[in-house]
Amino acid sequence: MEHAIQKQEIICRLCGKAESQFFLRKNNCDIYTCTSCGSKFVSPIPSSTEIYSEDYFTGAGKGFGYTNYDADKQVMVPVFEDYMRQIIALRPSKGMLFDIGAATGFFLAIAGRFGFEVAGVEISDFAASAARAKGIDVATGTLETISDVSERYDVVTMLDVIEHVADPRVELSRVHTLLKPNGLLVINTPDVGSLYARLLGRGWHLLVPPEHLYYFNRSTMRTVLEESGYRVLVVKTIGKKFTLPYIFKTLYMWQRLGVWKWLLHISQHTWLRSIALPVNLFDNMFVIAEKV
Repeated sequence: MEHAIQKQEIICRLCGKAESQFFLRKNNCDIYTCTSCGSKFVSPIPSSTEIYSEDYFTGAGKGFGYTNYDADKQVMVPVFEDYMRQIIALRPSKGMLFDIGAATGFFLAIAGRFGFEVAGVEISDFAASAARAKGIDVATGTLETISDVSERYDVVTMLDVIEHVADPRVELSRVHTLLKPNGLLVINTPDVGSLYARLLGRGWHLLVPPEHLYYFNRSTMRTVLEESGYRVLVVKTIGKKFTLPYIFKTLYMWQRLGVWKWLLHISQHTWLRSIALPVNLFDNMFVIAEKV
């Protein structure tokens, strides 16, 4: 009965409609489905900044993040290089690239090797400090807290980030200010409209509040970008690679089976850590949009 009363009060921040239905309660968060645009979102938005502590990058003992961020991302190098080739195909002149949610600067180091001048921002001081220790310009904070750098960047990247922010439309507006005219915004995010996500429903492994707060489909992503001052150039799926510890951690958080926890422990401390598997469930979308 409580959710029936709230139904009329829950407004989708992606399309602005009050046409939402309760979908799932998970990790003490309520997820709703917008029956107008098909997206899903957490409401109310929790304060989740405490998630991004050192543990998020060095163990995931609290259930979120990575067993070892840099080790888990090492196997993603070919994928990140593919991202860069997609960008350079549209911006061969290169220039300045800014990464939001830069973590330890892993992706920025790759972008630098492709000839970009790079910088970024990261909410976790632990991760941002690790990036700075590598000589990579990553500020601790958010777009809201960094100094004014209006129309400075040729490319802004948000790789597996936009689903984490409290208000995607506000964030996209801030990014618009950062970009030079005709600059590129690059996004990778889960696709709630994908066949895999729809088949699994409430069991989709990427439903992980309060880490993920918004779940876009391709139509809503395009609409929100266009209404925020962008022209969509690319929408596609690019598969990823994951280490065995990351896979076992994800499986354990998804299914809570003891076997996955045991395999996670074994794989973290043996040669199994070096094994990586290509995974493409076609439930992510890679998007490039141009500032107009």
